[in-house]
Amino acid sequence: MVVSAMSVTAWVTLLVTFAAAVIVPGPDTFLVLKLGLRSRSAALWGAVGIMTGNAVWTAASVTGLAALMLAMPALLPILQVIGAAVLGWMGIQGGRSAIRALRDRARVRASDRARELVTTGSVTIPLGEAAGADQPSSSPSVAGEPVAHPMRMGFLTNMSNPKALLFFTALFSQILPAEATTLDRALVLIALTIVGLAWFVSFALLTSSRGFQRWFGRATPVIDLCASVVFLLVAVVVVVELVLALL
Repeated sequence: MVVSAMSVTAWVTLLVTFAAAVIVPGPDTFLVLKLGLRSRSAALWGAVGIMTGNAVWTAASVTGLAALMLAMPALLPILQVIGAAVLGWMGIQGGRSAIRALRDRARVRASDRARELVTTGSVTIPLGEAAGADQPSSSPSVAGEPVAHPMRMGFLTNMSNPKALLFFTALFSQILPAEATTLDRALVLIALTIVGLAWFVSFALLTSSRGFQRWFGRATPVIDLCASVVFLLVAVVVVVELVLALL
């Protein structure tokens, strides 16, 4: 019979601490929010991608690989620069798409207003011109955002935060006993993945629900823009921290 080296208290502490960290809003949360306003499948795949990335960080930490990586001082800053670049790119792309969508919406509203004036006879506007104004730019997805597999987006968003290595390493050093077996470590990986997946899937179902869509669907471009700003701010903060560390 295999006996776990982890006590019930250790398990509860581990799961509660991780759940609290996952629930705190961040780039992952904003990504699921963006995807949820598009479709349920996109949000769910995004959640799977996020937790796939999270599982990579967890596995690296629980197996001791993270400790070896952190022993190389130059590695973490390099990973942070790469992560900041990914978040910055996603922020710029998302921001451009959101601004384009807002312009398209303004153009449609102007066209509708012009048609009303033509109908009431308040002003003379060529019907062809009024109709032609109601032609927002074509796009493969809502809000003009280029098509990208949601799972890949979720994975990249989560992997763009190499500081997760520090979090997991610190967490496991306090909770995971030195005599923890391979089974213990595997169970930790599975348990944390299930907890994280449960949260992000629940959030994906919420943001893609009809009620949520009814209240926030019209604000999709604005939410996209806010999410893009968050991505850019996180990227800027990472770069500033690295620069200050070098001074």
